[in-house]
Amino acid sequence: MKLSFTRNLATAIGLSSAILFSPIAMAQEPAVNLRTALQFIDQAQTEATSAHAHVAIAIVDEGGNLVAFQRMDGTQLGSTELAIRKAKTALSFSRPTVDMEHALNKGNFMIATLPNALPAGGGYPITVNGRIIGALGLSGGEGETDARLAQAAVQETLKAKPLQAHE
Repeated sequence: MKLSFTRNLATAIGLSSAILFSPIAMAQEPAVNLRTALQFIDQAQTEATSAHAHVAIAIVDEGGNLVAFQRMDGTQLGSTELAIRKAKTALSFSRPTVDMEHALNKGNFMIATLPNALPAGGGYPITVNGRIIGALGLSGGEGETDARLAQAAVQETLKAKPLQAHE
């Protein structure tokens, strides 16, 4: 009897997992892929151009992997790594990096000790249906300017076009 129950439970768990993690189920979830990453980069470049800013823009997926990157002409070279780190920080800590910068400026020095964190404005999580699916990092200006441009790029992209599912 016990063996039969265990076998039935294992079968049920196996079937549930197969359904949950099947390509069909995953295909319906919005994701940051190259196509969507380029949409975010295009919008960020539009925002930066209208603000007369020269920026580097990085898009990471939900695993923190760099999907796309662009450095506008005239952007300082140091902004390359900063944009990537801001995107990864926004993803890892599930918040805009400007929030971390503000906390640090208010005396919460523990923020400076977080591993692999860059508490400077310009990182913004990409959230769809309450789930973070990636992040945008932007660097090239002052922290507040980077923060404003990153937020606008993410929000305008999400407003303009629904994200594609996994392909």
